[in-house]
Amino acid sequence: MTSATRLVYLFYLMAFTFLFPGSLCGQGGFAEMVDRAFGSNQELVNGIQFTNQYIRSEGHPYWIDGGFKTGSVCINDQWFEQLQLRYNLFSQKLELGYLTPEGHMNQIITVPENISAFFLGGYMFRRVQIVEEESAYYQVVSAGATTSYIRWSRDLLGTRSSGTSFGPIEREYWIHQGEQWLHFKNQKSYVRAFPKEQKRASKNLLKQQNFYFWRATTREMVEMLLASIRLLEEGGEP
Repeated sequence: MTSATRLVYLFYLMAFTFLFPGSLCGQGGFAEMVDRAFGSNQELVNGIQFTNQYIRSEGHPYWIDGGFKTGSVCINDQWFEQLQLRYNLFSQKLELGYLTPEGHMNQIITVPENISAFFLGGYMFRRVQIVEEESAYYQVVSAGATTSYIRWSRDLLGTRSSGTSFGPIEREYWIHQGEQWLHFKNQKSYVRAFPKEQKRASKNLLKQQNFYFWRATTREMVEMLLASIRLLEEGGEP
């Protein structure tokens, strides 16, 4: 039985077979494995059947292009791999796609509290609580003892009467180093977030990278955050 099958069972209390390729279960029956991993609380990891609530809205609420991509999720420190996932930036929930035995594509909206981390599109996301923010998914970029967190979101604009559409993707950033938290959203707040002795260096880093938050790709953003982490850890000019 594939790991995708096991995950659907945990989410929806139903066992489906022949889903997506993945790792095989360990020794013992499937029910026994679930009992060992989750005790008598398997219902807590249930998801709900997907329904498209945005069919009348322009655009889509998803990370990147809106299509399902192969990824993995972590539940109770156990990773389930080779899953079809997409990340809804409006609802802040992860959606799982799977094939029924009849070959139909079904979707489940997962419960965020039950997934501590997921890996999608080559990037790691973790559910954490930052400072006074509520627990949420953040893309994680780490180097040494310093970690950067990126919060992705997308708003639904307009009203039912006038029509609704999804706005542009928004990103918010935190860098955590020891007792220090840097929080920023754009060029100005980025420089303002740095310690006084490193503000000039942070400005120079933006110029050297020719970096603009509003137009940066995900890869460019990650490279910029890694350069920022190096600046904080090493001090001085970039």
